[in-house]
Amino acid sequence: MGVLCAVAAQSPAPRLRIDGTRFVTAGGRTFQWRGITAFRLLDYVADGNERESIRFLDWAAQQQLTVVRVLAMMSGLFELAPEDGRRALPRLLELAAQRGIFVEVVALANTAEIRVDLQQHVGEIGRILAKHSNGVLEIANEPVHPSQSAEVHKPDVLRGLAARVAKELPVSLGSIERGDGFGAGTYITWHSPRASGGNGWRHVTALTQGADLIAQWRKPLVSDEPIGAGPKLEPGRRDDSPDRFRAAALLTRLTGAGATFHYDAGIQARIPEGRELDCFKAWNEAWTLLPGSVERDGSFALGGQAGRIVSEYDRAAVIGVYERGDSRNGWVLVLGNPARITLSKEWRIVKTIPIGGGALLSVTKGS
Repeated sequence: MGVLCAVAAQSPAPRLRIDGTRFVTAGGRTFQWRGITAFRLLDYVADGNERESIRFLDWAAQQQLTVVRVLAMMSGLFELAPEDGRRALPRLLELAAQRGIFVEVVALANTAEIRVDLQQHVGEIGRILAKHSNGVLEIANEPVHPSQSAEVHKPDVLRGLAARVAKELPVSLGSIERGDGFGAGTYITWHSPRASGGNGWRHVTALTQGADLIAQWRKPLVSDEPIGAGPKLEPGRRDDSPDRFRAAALLTRLTGAGATFHYDAGIQARIPEGRELDCFKAWNEAWTLLPGSVERDGSFALGGQAGRIVSEYDRAAVIGVYERGDSRNGWVLVLGNPARITLSKEWRIVKTIPIGGGALLSVTKGS
């Protein structure tokens, strides 16, 4: 049947709750945020093209993705009136729940062009999500972007909107990078720097900032819209290197943040193809190379510092070294030549997993 296939009915996913810096299920199990951009998915349902949404969700489930990120309104990239987004939302949530997928609903987008009653729109989306256990809410996409209205630029306005939704619903005000005031939700979304340079690796190494945000806010963090994959390299906007996307996902997980794969075709909620698919496959590999418990085990640190697993490395041969571990076991991501690192006393390598552009090391302390 190809990608579009029948899906057996599943029990509704338990509502996510927040425990410190983790999302957890109702049973207390750590939830892995393994997301993907699917901006237009809700628009397909609103336009009567449910089959296209089902096709994407079936594919996402096959990839073991856990979250799709959708817009509840938009103009220009596609046309979705706020009232149509609200009307279609319950059905999309049902379709996603049947496949065990959560939906991050971005309530406000392009508000500088689309007239919308902010309180009515967000309040109604909140009421819909309160009835469906597989939804979380991001109130605004890039709140201070020029495409947003002046009111959406104000953290206090977004805090007021967040107060209108059920307390048990995980809520982010909007991406944090343009002001601490947007960190007042119950979880944080972040659009990490897309800096070019560093032979193309700077946007990867910039993801270490996520660990600082988690330490600052003590809330779950999702790297929701990092640099996207594209059919060709566009420095500062799109990357086409599977190696860098694999490393980016590994590094994001080591910091303890949730990860969302962003890509050109995801704006239209199309299944990736060609170079974008290559980048996605490499990114998605992070969940097979690292254990499911890595986000909660030990702590994140930069290698090459006193008292760390890696005591030093050759900076001419290694871009960076990143660690997560406790006093006995850990993981080390080496970007560059892994032969040019030195482990601290008593640490040893258990397993070396070569990756494009470096290696992932499983390490332990003692004999």
